[in-house]
Amino acid sequence: MSNISYNQYSRFTDSAERDLMSDALSNGEAVSITAVFKSIWASLKKGVRVTAEYMVDVTEALNEARAKDSRFSHSQW
Repeated sequence: MSNISYNQYSRFTDSAERDLMSDALSNGEAVSITAVFKSIWASLKKGVRVTAEYMVDVTEALNEARAKDSRFSHSQW
């Protein structure tokens, strides 16, 4: 279940809690907080890197467009 609420007022029913526990125990994987934090950190780093690369690409495209425009309009950059 990927959309678990972290609201302090939300509560699981007994059957939902039993289903979650049985699913967690049946797949044989232990829940590790450090693994979750490492995954979140890796995702954040990737998001920042991709955003920075996008900004560089946009800046290069704008500079190229300005340079082409200045060649045709004979204005200084």
